[in-house]
Amino acid sequence: MTQKYEDLMKELKEILQKIEDRDTGLDDAIVLYERGAVLIRQAEEVLASAELKITMLGRD
Repeated sequence: MTQKYEDLMKELKEILQKIEDRDTGLDDAIVLYERGAVLIRQAEEVLASAELKITMLGRD
């Protein structure tokens, strides 16, 4: 199931806050970073899909 762009951005912001927290250990930060990378790819896919839809609508 594809997440909404806004939900992806919200989770990315939460991950960033956790990574910046001085109490987050290196191992946890690495796991969070990897999750963030996945979310970024998903967000890029959502944006690419939206761009394609807008382009197609413009042709009609």
